[in-house]
Amino acid sequence: MSASAPSDDMLSRGLRLLTVLADHPAGLGVSAAARAAGLPVSSAHRLLGRLAAERFVSYDEDARRYALGPRVLELSRGFQRSPAGYSVAAAPLQRLASRTGLPAIAGVLQGSDVLLVLTAQGTQHLQLRSAEGTRNPWHATSLGKALVAALPEARREELLAAPLASVTPRTRNDPGLLREELHRVRDQGWAEVDEENEIGVRSVAITVPRASGTPSLAVSLGATVVLTSTEELRSHLPALRDCVEDVGARMHA
Repeated sequence: MSASAPSDDMLSRGLRLLTVLADHPAGLGVSAAARAAGLPVSSAHRLLGRLAAERFVSYDEDARRYALGPRVLELSRGFQRSPAGYSVAAAPLQRLASRTGLPAIAGVLQGSDVLLVLTAQGTQHLQLRSAEGTRNPWHATSLGKALVAALPEARREELLAAPLASVTPRTRNDPGLLREELHRVRDQGWAEVDEENEIGVRSVAITVPRASGTPSLAVSLGATVVLTSTEELRSHLPALRDCVEDVGARMHA
């Protein structure tokens, strides 16, 4: 047991550095990366050098900054193709985007954020761009509200008790009002936001039926307010339900 402890500690520290760099896409100097990861500068420098040699990290000599490297993308693609990934949802999301003309996005709850795991572009001439791997506060997104509404009450209350930032002037961050909204979402089976996470953007979302051992997943349709009214967006709810039922069936299979 004692022989494996140093390597385990090194692995943990390396993963912490990768997580820090994922939160700073422009890159960080070694001192800033060490500070963010809670590591001595000497340890961070040694680990970043090893990660760079394996192409998990890239180093810009002119800027003296470290950033994520190309092998991280290879890992991401491998995950999407694995049983734990979300490749089974790709075809249904693309059909939904083609059917409605709107971008379809799948996300999971990670802590108090929604992590976007899959996207499919629609056909409208003005398209929203939501990159996979993006995180957004749960309370400002339709994905987050749909996912949190489906949680056990104790977990919902934990999230409601945590700080709820105002992402835009329209973000709802009053715990009491959000609690009422989550009850409505549970009753009606879908969630919506109107310029709460991004000005000019509205969306609706529905959770995917949960499969044993599968993380809770939700799918949303996003739209710009200048092209799609609230009523028109809601008219796509039947297509959205068809999509999540298809995704749920594929996950069960």
